[in-house]
Amino acid sequence: MQLENFFNQRKISLSAKTLVVATSGGPDSMALLDMLYKLRGKYNFRLVVAHLDHQLRPDAHREIEVINQYCQNKEIAVVNEYWPVEMHPEKGIEAAARAYRYSFLLQTARARHADYLLTAHHLDDLIENILLKFIRSGNPSEMNNLQAISNFQEFLLLRPLLSMEKVNLLAYDKANHIPFVIDQTNGQDDVLRNRLRHNVVPLLKKENPLIGRNALRFSNQINLLLSLVAHRFDQLAQPEPFVGVSYRLPISTLSTLSRAEQISYWQYFIWRTWHRRVNENLSSFKLISYQGYFYLCKNKLPVLEKSKSIKIDYEFSFNQRRLIISRSKQEHGILIDCFKAPAKAKFSVGLLAQGEKLPLKNGHHVLSKKKFAENSIPNLLRPYCLSVYANGVTVYVEHTYHNQLVSENEQKYYIYATN
Repeated sequence: MQLENFFNQRKISLSAKTLVVATSGGPDSMALLDMLYKLRGKYNFRLVVAHLDHQLRPDAHREIEVINQYCQNKEIAVVNEYWPVEMHPEKGIEAAARAYRYSFLLQTARARHADYLLTAHHLDDLIENILLKFIRSGNPSEMNNLQAISNFQEFLLLRPLLSMEKVNLLAYDKANHIPFVIDQTNGQDDVLRNRLRHNVVPLLKKENPLIGRNALRFSNQINLLLSLVAHRFDQLAQPEPFVGVSYRLPISTLSTLSRAEQISYWQYFIWRTWHRRVNENLSSFKLISYQGYFYLCKNKLPVLEKSKSIKIDYEFSFNQRRLIISRSKQEHGILIDCFKAPAKAKFSVGLLAQGEKLPLKNGHHVLSKKKFAENSIPNLLRPYCLSVYANGVTVYVEHTYHNQLVSENEQKYYIYATN
C-alpha cells in the first residue's frame, strides 16, 4: 500500500501515535482519511479529523455531514469549527482563509496532543503551487513550500499523498465507495489557482504526461539547494531579541554577503522565526540599519503602554512582555539587566518623555536622545525600551542608562523576562 510505504520509507513511527487529519470533505482528504483508517488496525494509532467550515458557501454544511457519516461507528474523533463571518476580509480572503485554517489545525493538534498533522495535498497541487508562486514572486522558497515532510511550529506536518495524482485519488474513492463533497467554487475561474488548474495544467500534461514527476523532482532539488543555503546562514551569528519587539544583529556579521545574499538571509530568518514567506521587500517587516546594527521588526508594532506603578517581586506587563523586578536573583526567567536604586522606594515603569534629561554622576544631565544614539538605538524602537523610575527619578533605561546617583543605601535590583 502506497500510504504505508510513505511512513515506512521515511521511518516515521505510527504505533500508538495521534494523527490529526485536515479534512475538508472533498475527494482528496476523504481518500486520505480512508487510507489511514485501513492502516489504523495494524499500527494502533488514534485518528482525529479536523474540519473548518469557512462559511463561504451556503452548501458548506454538507461537508461536515459527509465527514460525520463516514466517521460514524469508526471511533474517529471529529473536531469542527467555523470561521466567523465578521472575520472575513474584503480583500485577500483566500490568504486569510488559509491563515485561519492553519491556526485552527495548530490549535486542534495542541488540544489533542497530536504527534503528526496531515494534509491531503497531492501531485496536482504541487504543480499548481509551483506555477502560482512562479507567477506571483519567483521566490524558490515559496515555490517549494509544499513538502512531504516539514515542521509546523512544534509538530511534524506530513503530506503523504504528494506523489499521487488527483485522478488516482478519485479512482480510489470510486473503487472504495467513499463519500465526498465537490466544492462548486473550484469550477469557477475567478481565482488564479483555478485558472491554472483548468487551463494551464491540462496543456502541460498534454505536452508531457509525466510533468508531475518533473515537478516532484524540481521540488526535491530546490529543497536540497535551500537546505545548503540554510546551513550556510546557520553558520553565521544569529539576530538576538531586542526590547521584545525586534531583533538586532551587528552589520559586520553579514559583511561577507552580497546585497542579494543579505536579503535571502533575512527571508530565511523571518521564515524560521515567524513561519512567513516574504519577497525581497520583506513584505510586512521593516529592516533598519543604524550605527553598526541591523534591526528587524514588524511594520505594525504594539501599541505603546502608559506609565504605571509596579511592586517589587510582582510580575507586570510592558509592551507585550511579562517582566519582574526583584531584589534577589531568580531561578526562573531570563535575566535582562540589573540596576541600583534606593532600598525603599516607590517604583514605576513606562516611557521616557520626549526631551527628558538623565542625571549623571557629576550632577549634570544628558538628553536621553543622546544616550539612545550612543547606544545605537533607532528612533522607532526607543519608546519600547523599558524605563524604570524610583521615587519619580529615572534609574534605568533598557540598553541605554543605569542609575549614576548611587549612595550607600542603594540596593541592587534584577530585571527578568518571565515569558
